[in-house]
Amino acid sequence: MASKLKVYHLPGAWGLPTVSPFCLKLDAWLRMTGIEHEAITAATPFAGPKGKAPWIELDGEKIGDSTFIIAHLAQRFGVDPDAHLTSAQRGVAVAIQRLIDENLYWTMVNDRWVNEANWQQFRDVVLGGLAVPLRRVLGPVARHGVKKQLAGHGMGLHSPEEIAAIGRRDINALAAILGDQDWFFGDTPSSTDAVVYAQLVNIWRAPLESEVRRAIGQTPNLVAFIDRFAARYY
Repeated sequence: MASKLKVYHLPGAWGLPTVSPFCLKLDAWLRMTGIEHEAITAATPFAGPKGKAPWIELDGEKIGDSTFIIAHLAQRFGVDPDAHLTSAQRGVAVAIQRLIDENLYWTMVNDRWVNEANWQQFRDVVLGGLAVPLRRVLGPVARHGVKKQLAGHGMGLHSPEEIAAIGRRDINALAAILGDQDWFFGDTPSSTDAVVYAQLVNIWRAPLESEVRRAIGQTPNLVAFIDRFAARYY
């Protein structure tokens, strides 16, 4: 008898099941494919095999990283939301995911963890599963670690104005690719839509001030896309 799929993600807020775009990407993909699973909220990501969320437990194995998880589950359950894409479109899908995961994501991290006013709000959200005394101890440690990651990535070496410009450029690029389509590759949703939705909604729904959030508000087609995806799958 096959074991039940368990999916571990970070806590939710702002009407979202999780405040992590990577966790939400996996959640959205699972909703698209209809794979049965148990969603479990983890207070911290440290129990994951890579020390990050999300991760899954299936068939006695722990697997981390949303992209590797999705690839594993697609093969394990024989599902492919991208079956209708051409090889060229699959290539574009990889490029869009890299823009999201390796660039736009880090502008959001900077807005949440470095901006002092935003951090005062976000701290109690991201660490909300911990007792207050432990939260006070781990908060500064976690923030210091994220700042080091930002510097190592390179995003943290830029000025706030430069980071805002990078984020606006990414948002405008996504808006241009989407155009007047319902989904990023036409009339049928694909995994790319889950990737984009998970990142954009985590910026758009969060009550945190940022130039990137304002940029989304200035692109009506992306706002409509966020609402369309949420209405269909949430």
